[in-house]
Amino acid sequence: MGANSRHQNTLKTIRAFEQAHPNIKVKAEYTGWDGFVSRLSTQIAGKNEPDVMQLDWSWIQVFSRSGDGFYDLNQLSKEVGLENYAGKLGTVTVNGKVQGLPVSLVAPILYYNTETWKKVGLAYPKTWDELYAAGKIFKEKLGDNDYPAIVTTSMELINSWMVQKYNQPMLNEKGEFTYNEAQWLEFVNVYQKLVNEHVLPSQKYIQSFGKAQPFEMKPWINGEFGGSNLMSSAVAKYEDTLAPPAKLEVGPYPLLPGAKDAGLFIKPSMIFAISRNTKHPKEAAMLMDYMFNQPEGVALMGWKEASR
Repeated sequence: MGANSRHQNTLKTIRAFEQAHPNIKVKAEYTGWDGFVSRLSTQIAGKNEPDVMQLDWSWIQVFSRSGDGFYDLNQLSKEVGLENYAGKLGTVTVNGKVQGLPVSLVAPILYYNTETWKKVGLAYPKTWDELYAAGKIFKEKLGDNDYPAIVTTSMELINSWMVQKYNQPMLNEKGEFTYNEAQWLEFVNVYQKLVNEHVLPSQKYIQSFGKAQPFEMKPWINGEFGGSNLMSSAVAKYEDTLAPPAKLEVGPYPLLPGAKDAGLFIKPSMIFAISRNTKHPKEAAMLMDYMFNQPEGVALMGWKEASR
């Protein structure tokens, strides 16, 4: 799962691991983002999921709400080098059971297309009012199809707004929703205002481009979408598709008056887990240790580049 460079790095690492451990053979399988959850759900239901699998952090709540969905890495502590992750396993631990190893930590950050914002002559917005005002200016100066930003998921952006106002995130530590009915209505209205004020394109407009990822869409490539609320690990692939000389630049996160917190959150960019049904837990742990802790494996996986 990931860009082609991720696939190639993983395959190189597997080949090197097999050379270092000739008695272990690894069969790789990979896919794109679309359909990944459905495929994995079917595999897990049939108890034929991969021994080692790459997951999005949010899927822990889908597949392991009680902490029994994946192999508890506490039982393989030495083999996977859990001591290297002291204080960093809270986001992947459920009921005391470590569900996977995290790859870097990321946060949603607003990145802006330098050339697009130069055209409108605006500074990056520091408040929500300035962000709303930018929508109108983009429309007047550039056209109906030009927007200050596009977001891969509006929930992260609006969650920040709600935390700033109520000091209350959407989900608690158990993965349960915390908003009352009035707050959910407000949540939806914030999104609607962002669309009505021409800050974000509507989902109807985004869906008109089919199943393409936002960084593959023509309006992103040519700068009609002036920025995005991105996880920091995704910046490279979004910047790589921009028409030169455009680049992405970090902007301030908009704040409500009196807000004490921007409402951002930190999470693993992805995790690697071991199947609870694996017949080879030790060998699976050895592969993960090679990928995460051994210098040659870390270099081949390109983790430093991946967390850019």
